[in-house]
Amino acid sequence: MGLSILVLLLIGAAVLAVVLSHADAGVVGVVVSVATALVTPLITAIAVQLWRRRSWAELDLAAALAVAGDDLAEAVRRQWEPAVLERRLRGPIPVRWAWSTRPVTGRVDEAVGPGDGLGIDRLEPLPGTARLTAEAVQAGGLPELFAVYAGLSSGRTVVLGDPGSGKSAAAILILLEALQHRRRLDAGTRQQVPVPVLLTLHTWNPHRDSLRDWLARRISGDFRFLRDAKYGPDVAARLIRDNRIALFLDGFDEMVPQYRAAALEALDDQVDLRLMLFSRSEQYSEAVRGRHLRGAAALELRPVPAVEAARYLARWQVADPPPPWRRLIEQLETTPDGPLARALASPLTVTLVRDTFPEPAELDELLVPGRFSTPAEVEDHLLDRVLPAAYRQRPGQPPARYDLSYARRWLAHLATEMARRDVKELAWWRMHQWAPAWPRVVVTTLLGGAGAAVTAAVIAWLTEDFGERDTIDPGPAAVVGLLLGAAIGLAQERRESPVSGLTGFRGSRFSPAMGLVSALAAGIATVLTVGPMLGPSGLAVGVVAAVAAGTMTGFMARTGTQRGTEALPPQAGITGTLGAGLTRGLPAGFATGVPVGLATGVPAGLVFGTSAGLTTGLVIGLTFVLAFGLVDGFATVATRVAAPLDPASGWRQDRRRSLAVGGVFGATVGLAAGITDAMAMIRHDPFVVAAVVGLVTAVAVGGALAVAAALAVSTTWRTAVFFLQLRARGNGPVQGMAFLADAHRRGVLRVVGSAYQFRHARLQDRLARDAPGAGPNP
Repeated sequence: MGLSILVLLLIGAAVLAVVLSHADAGVVGVVVSVATALVTPLITAIAVQLWRRRSWAELDLAAALAVAGDDLAEAVRRQWEPAVLERRLRGPIPVRWAWSTRPVTGRVDEAVGPGDGLGIDRLEPLPGTARLTAEAVQAGGLPELFAVYAGLSSGRTVVLGDPGSGKSAAAILILLEALQHRRRLDAGTRQQVPVPVLLTLHTWNPHRDSLRDWLARRISGDFRFLRDAKYGPDVAARLIRDNRIALFLDGFDEMVPQYRAAALEALDDQVDLRLMLFSRSEQYSEAVRGRHLRGAAALELRPVPAVEAARYLARWQVADPPPPWRRLIEQLETTPDGPLARALASPLTVTLVRDTFPEPAELDELLVPGRFSTPAEVEDHLLDRVLPAAYRQRPGQPPARYDLSYARRWLAHLATEMARRDVKELAWWRMHQWAPAWPRVVVTTLLGGAGAAVTAAVIAWLTEDFGERDTIDPGPAAVVGLLLGAAIGLAQERRESPVSGLTGFRGSRFSPAMGLVSALAAGIATVLTVGPMLGPSGLAVGVVAAVAAGTMTGFMARTGTQRGTEALPPQAGITGTLGAGLTRGLPAGFATGVPVGLATGVPAGLVFGTSAGLTTGLVIGLTFVLAFGLVDGFATVATRVAAPLDPASGWRQDRRRSLAVGGVFGATVGLAAGITDAMAMIRHDPFVVAAVVGLVTAVAVGGALAVAAALAVSTTWRTAVFFLQLRARGNGPVQGMAFLADAHRRGVLRVVGSAYQFRHARLQDRLARDAPGAGPNP
């Protein structure tokens, strides 16, 4: 195959040489420009891959992997420690567990014994812990769950429970205890202990993705700093392969029902990773009808006894509680079989009582004889109190930003849309999927057309009296702007991005935003430069340059070759950050700059001489290298924060980075446009005239392209327009993210990684069930 390609290339080169020997300079310029525009990106791609391999070959991958594991452990700790305070898990409700009586696993000895014949690996206890016995897994409390995780021979634990039984809280507390245990060990021993990572399972499709592929993608996506080249290639996959990860998988019951059995089979087959799986009891029992998790210890969280609920609530009161609290505590202690006591058998309802009765006198409504006949009625009543308690007027504080009635309607709409899609996480970068895409595309298209028309009009108005030059009329410019706006709008709708940056199509390694802006910039610059030299043929050169530059830049934007900014010291400042960003973005810069430089410089050299060709090619090419290198570097540079961003921080980071990318792109490409315009005019006009025209062009074009680039890479723009759609329908405020952040501060929502969740799934279900119809906005 290689010899055949070589022969064909030689034959093609010979034929091309014969043709060019009989052609005039114009034809030679077109052919050479097209050929170089096509070939140089391929050479750049090969060079980038060689560069990457050389960089990684110089790494001590084992040492880098150890550093990655320690950095990941610190990031996980930072991710989940705030949840302890947010969910008030210090001094948790004393939940007990016992070996499940459900038919969901094998015998106890298969979990704690040698497991002969099971076909799964036996794990040694973690350093500093003891191997678990059969007696130790029969029953215990939350503190004993860490011992199960650390010392179970099979390494497989399933924690079951009813809704609101405290599974997620248990997962967080065990995870943090495991991290603390790992942190206390010396450096050498610590490398023998896997890093526990807590993930939710609802995004996994086991029919499409293997467990390891999904894990690697999730870990790499949630902890983006692991993409830094200092850790080596595919670090998440290597951590998993070397058993440096322990899995805490929550939300098995939130998976698509058709996926659960396949997911359980895949989990059973992976055999060598320490695993804790958390699920509602009923859904897990249904999934194991086909195949169970061999060797797993199945532990079920037990209801909270009424006396324990009473003691817990008493600890939150003063030594002599107000009379309503005393009456409530006494009823729990004296009537453990009543509807109220049975309703408070879950940590969820106990915490609702703790948090939703700011006025003690309101507790008497729970104690009215005969008011509640079932625990479900008590639970519904407590859930209905969440929003009034959250949005009440607090003494000494300004009035709530959002009225309770509007907040209830908007939150109910969110809950309804989430229920319709069977999701529990409220990811702001996916919310646009709830409304038709065409209004957002239309808005972006019209903005592009208006911006281009205004830019053309400004340039024509300011430069019409300067020298001999033709300017683009606002009409044709508007058409180009409309096309650009439509392309940006359509590309945005195809993009999937939990964090800011120039992201790719779902399931691809191509960055459409970078490819689009590169193609447009390369094509326009080439046509404006070589058009006067080559006539209609200049359009062909521009199209080829655009396709070559756009295609290669789209791929190069995904392959930053150097370390990101988190490798810089904090005092590096803007200069160091710019330098690191440019270094990281060089592949994308060369992928655009080289084709443009050659496509403009070669024709100029053939028509005006070698000096003119070199000057034109170098000035334009290097400017584009700088422009796209900085854009891609800013957009793909690794985050300084070694932890997943919360939703509000992710939103702000995306907005800031989009503005930074737009500013850098507008400044550099505007400079290139100004220089190109000035160089074209200086051949027949004085230097001062050419300089003024170039300055006007640089400012006008740079400003317009800054906006275009910022929109092209922005995820917040797409979501912001979606919030306008919600507003028009009466289902949400214009400042949607501010509303969500406010709901989080009030305890209605909680943060899970970079997304929000309702405080509990039961609250989401309750709001969705009672969602009112949309009405007028305030």
